[in-house]
Amino acid sequence: MTSAPPAAIALLWDHSHLWGLLLHRALSFSGIPFVLVRGRDVPQLLGGDAPPRLLAVPGGFAKKKLEALGAEGVDAVRRFVAAGGAYLGICGGAGLALSDPDGLSLCPWRRAGFTNRLKHFISGHVGVAPDRGSPLVPDWLPARPLVPVWWPARFAPPLAEAVADGILAAYDGPGPDFMLADLAVAGFPQATLDSWRERFGLGFGPEFLGAGPCILAGRFGRGRVVLSHAHLETPDSPQANAWLFHILAVLTGQSPPAAPPFAVPAWVPDAEPRRFGGDGLDRAARLLDAVIDLGIAHRLLFRRNPWLLGWRPGTPGFAVSNLRAMAHQAASGPSRSRAEAFWREHGERFAAGMGRFHDGVTDYFLSERLAATLSRFDREAVPEAALAKERHGLFGPPPGVGGACGHLVAILDELVRLQLTT
Repeated sequence: MTSAPPAAIALLWDHSHLWGLLLHRALSFSGIPFVLVRGRDVPQLLGGDAPPRLLAVPGGFAKKKLEALGAEGVDAVRRFVAAGGAYLGICGGAGLALSDPDGLSLCPWRRAGFTNRLKHFISGHVGVAPDRGSPLVPDWLPARPLVPVWWPARFAPPLAEAVADGILAAYDGPGPDFMLADLAVAGFPQATLDSWRERFGLGFGPEFLGAGPCILAGRFGRGRVVLSHAHLETPDSPQANAWLFHILAVLTGQSPPAAPPFAVPAWVPDAEPRRFGGDGLDRAARLLDAVIDLGIAHRLLFRRNPWLLGWRPGTPGFAVSNLRAMAHQAASGPSRSRAEAFWREHGERFAAGMGRFHDGVTDYFLSERLAATLSRFDREAVPEAALAKERHGLFGPPPGVGGACGHLVAILDELVRLQLTT
């Protein structure tokens, strides 16, 4: 009997949730062998006899990922890359590698603050200008590829003593589905955008994004580092997906595709066959769908795509979207023995928590809708402090996924990890 080939890629699972699922799907379609790894297991894996060629870190919160790695894991990642390994970080995974207090300092660039907070609320596809001289950019990539960003941070140049190079792709204006918060500004008439600039001082044209870096690439010791605010793993995003597969091939030492490969297929979580959890996870999905339908009916939420909601500013729409994706993934996951044992231990507690969450979010959404209506007459008719207290208990402080929702996601996160770990 032949043994499985060693994993060329290690996917860091901690604190990724929805973004971890998306990168897992993309890696599965790439055909390159990969393995899931938790932060606490990173030193053993990267320092073992057959380490992977690449550590891939999905989106999420860099600070929490750093905590999951711990001091030993941080040292192991730095030694791995310095010795010739590769690091690919997407969004939060990119932030983890920067030279910030909560970073690995694999890259001299830092995280930039926002002089205009509006710029943090961009999402959808954007055009980028790639560095055509880099081997990480294939010849067949369009001159202005469209890549998706989901509320990205910004890169700040290195300090004066470092060289500010390594820009693999710079922003080059909005794409056709570009949104600012819940405004689909890409579809607005140009006359309206010009009027807003003149009347309110708000510009939403190409200059809104500027020409700052979207993707960085560089060296750390003998290793390579690629940091992307673009979510190249986004399902059904052909140009981004093809570029990701090329980057994966280069970073793992394989032959890059000679032509654009197939895109990652569209993902419709609620259409996946149910294989796990019985009525417990099905009921959770139904309760979440009821909450989402209520939010949509009262114009707090809208359906952005099959796996992601949109939301009115201030509504914790990503937290709901994240929980929904994790619940559907768990219900469609394989029935492995360790996952079954975990669910027997935690399933009843999850079901009870899901019922309380449904009731709490239902009440909160209706209160938010009441506040929105009454604010036209009296801004303090429904005090914001009361709404904030409800929101904090259900979702924790922004922008994280905490509170009651965070407890539910944590159970699903471990369940899904056990399902996906062979």
